[in-house]
Amino acid sequence: MQEERAWLENTLTRQIPLGGAMQLRITELNDRGLRLALPLAANINDKGTVFGGAMVSAMILAGWSLPRLLLRRAGRKADLVIGRCEVRFLKPVAGPFEAVCRWPAADEIEAFLARLDERGRSSMNLAPEILADGEVAARLEARYAALAHVEETEQG
Repeated sequence: MQEERAWLENTLTRQIPLGGAMQLRITELNDRGLRLALPLAANINDKGTVFGGAMVSAMILAGWSLPRLLLRRAGRKADLVIGRCEVRFLKPVAGPFEAVCRWPAADEIEAFLARLDERGRSSMNLAPEILADGEVAARLEARYAALAHVEETEQG
């Protein structure tokens, strides 16, 4: 799990430079889900609170991480994008915060991978949240879409 966590944190902060600029770090990755910690200073707005775009980005990245890990674990090569999302801001955040996403049920995971194998594309709905001072400050309902890489064949 440590190797996987290191791989994911590198992906979120180096391959996706925004995550590095936000100074996110993984504080939990287990069978319950993923937890990212982020500081206020790197994500602050002109009001001294967390910029709404930073909260949305953190939730998108937390949600994106789970199907990305599923694809890696299953040895599937696919592009993964967010296809649709709706956000609700519930309260301002004036300090460090966390983006949390829980794994979907096992049958949803199996269906996600089966659809990808059968159709070359699949999607998964997830609901990441922002937590601050132990309370939910924002919620995202998102659909992540995977599109399998088409294997090139040699001609001739």
